[in-house]
Amino acid sequence: MSKSTDKSFIEKLTTAVERNNSLLCIGLDPNPRAYPDHFPKAIDTAALVGWGTHIIEETADLVCCYKPNFAFYEQFGPPGLEAMQQTIAAVPDDIPVLLDAKRGDIGSTAAAYAYAAFEVWRADAITISPYLGQDSVTPFLKYPGKMVFILCFTSNPSAREVQEFGRDGERLFEHILRQGQTWGNARQIGFVVGATQPGAMTTVRSLMAHNSNWILAPGVGTQGGDLGKTLSAGLDDNGNGMIVPVSRGVIYDKAPHSAALAIRGEINQVRQRFHLEQGPTLLHRELIQQLYEIGSIQFGEFRLASGQQSPFYIDLRRISSNTLLLKMAALPYADLLGSLSFDHLAAVPYAALTIGTAVALSTNSSLIYPRKEVKSYGTGQAIEGVFAAGETVVVIEDLVTTGGSVLKAIEVLEGAGLTVADVVVLVDREQGARERLAQKGYRLHAALQMSEILHVLHEAGLVSADQLTAVLKFLNENSV
Repeated sequence: MSKSTDKSFIEKLTTAVERNNSLLCIGLDPNPRAYPDHFPKAIDTAALVGWGTHIIEETADLVCCYKPNFAFYEQFGPPGLEAMQQTIAAVPDDIPVLLDAKRGDIGSTAAAYAYAAFEVWRADAITISPYLGQDSVTPFLKYPGKMVFILCFTSNPSAREVQEFGRDGERLFEHILRQGQTWGNARQIGFVVGATQPGAMTTVRSLMAHNSNWILAPGVGTQGGDLGKTLSAGLDDNGNGMIVPVSRGVIYDKAPHSAALAIRGEINQVRQRFHLEQGPTLLHRELIQQLYEIGSIQFGEFRLASGQQSPFYIDLRRISSNTLLLKMAALPYADLLGSLSFDHLAAVPYAALTIGTAVALSTNSSLIYPRKEVKSYGTGQAIEGVFAAGETVVVIEDLVTTGGSVLKAIEVLEGAGLTVADVVVLVDREQGARERLAQKGYRLHAALQMSEILHVLHEAGLVSADQLTAVLKFLNENSV
């Protein structure tokens, strides 16, 4: 039986990153000789599978990926390979498997390696050596949805002796990076850059076209890689774009779940600091202040539709009365949509219909929308617009609190045979929508976070320190 093939490596990865709020990847490296206390005396298939499934069960809610190392299973011969296959099958279908095999050979041999990786072992991605050039990589790219991670600058001590060969700007690892990006798109090609090489990491990220390729960054922990420097150098503009594999620091800890939780926390601290350092763009600052000035953002005591009392209220319907502001609000949507693939935008009625139209016009995209009430006359359409079953839509909403209205809209869209993976909003109130949507398999992309709005208004002197504290306290106590 194969693992789920409905979703690509990237789709599984980005969903797991959102759902588990994690860039942590667990490396599955069974090593009974070095860690005998973690294994029974008799090492057979059952012992290795039992060890691996225990690690998976302990960490599945904390990771974005699993990385079984082929060599650590191959050393046990056929029983080890059988154990690897069973262990990969035990990984939940919505978490991707990256096979660490570092394959690289002539085209016909590479084709055999690719068949083994994706058809026999059922991995979603694999590590590749680029030394033989493009024809050693192409066979792996013939499998839709699969991905390869090309060795660029590895974490071992003597890597520099080979991979830094050449002059600045023409060094071997830089040449590999430039060439590798021409062999496939960012959903097919990623790069391996060791966490022990923060200088190279900075160079790699700066040379990436559109800042979009994923980086696998081994070397954190036992190998001595600096987590903070690695992430600061390698994160993309959205604070993602990196997979941080950790093996011994988790799999041989007495409490794997606690160890993984701690490392994920360290990673997320750096990501949070990265976001703060990036700061809001000039467009975001101007948009936030304009929304405040027209009364779309208000502070006081408000009763929400749910009956809950809130110290702030957001009403983005007011944007429709100001055409310049409506055009401005469409710009961050367009930025977020730039990296997504879709056939239509689908606006959630009714608040998002106006802004959805502005976004569709600014991006030259098709717009449809699910009705709140199905017409009892005429065609009786549940969805307005021209579309076909099987096409992909990105859901457009003005703001989200818990995500309930978005999920209702998605139910209608999927009921008509449309595919939904992404939701784009102007404002996330940070009260559980991201987590709730991720649990259902949907990715939330928000232009503005409520905490960001607060800080911008506070810096502009429009929100007092007491208001800032009160709203942040409310968000903290009322997030799901």
